[in-house]
Amino acid sequence: MRHFGAAARRGRRAWTALVFAVALSGCFSVGTPEPSGTGVAPGLFPRVAYSGFNPNAQFRALFATSAAEPMWSVSDASIATVVPSKAPAQLKTEGLSFALVTMTRAGETTVVVRSRTDPDAFVTARLVVKAYSDEALALGKARYDTSPGDPARVACASCHAKPEGVDHSPLKMAGFDDATILGVIQEATYPPTPTGQAVASDYAPKGPLSFPGHRWNLTDPEKDGILAHLRSLPLGGL
Repeated sequence: MRHFGAAARRGRRAWTALVFAVALSGCFSVGTPEPSGTGVAPGLFPRVAYSGFNPNAQFRALFATSAAEPMWSVSDASIATVVPSKAPAQLKTEGLSFALVTMTRAGETTVVVRSRTDPDAFVTARLVVKAYSDEALALGKARYDTSPGDPARVACASCHAKPEGVDHSPLKMAGFDDATILGVIQEATYPPTPTGQAVASDYAPKGPLSFPGHRWNLTDPEKDGILAHLRSLPLGGL
């Protein structure tokens, strides 16, 4: 079987006319389109996705590929299921196909995409699923929704739940690890080296946010809780 992952990495800067689908807004913002080109190799994004599992919540992530007539699978079907998905409303989707992954237990596996036009070729993405307790989910929701009046503990929902609020659901954030998300919440910055990837391109933001005041206090238990809550949000645009 032929793995076309290396070819995809060589070609991915060429296909941004198709895949610069995430002009991230608000706190997950910044970035400019990459050069367009031809001779594009199939790609799969994000290359690594982070999610969670709790039997009383739903955790999902979206993957995108430029492969022709894609066939999707998960290496360990006990960890997640995958089905083709419609395109998210707010993304540019020309030339892309999407799949929705739903987590069914904690663990680590790979999402695999093959093309019907070349079924012996494939590309994979790592999927990391963390177990979250009921207590963590409840604590994260409480921190997200409520504010005690402390200016360092503003409720996330006071901005993000508005109709024009920035989408920070797994549609935008599944490709970013826990440390990156917590850095955005608490320090208003991405790390100096890329540790995450947009859902539909190889775009990886780094550096400070355009809103430098995005510096909110979290207790240690709330850090796990807010990650659980954010990763269980409904995917924006689906």
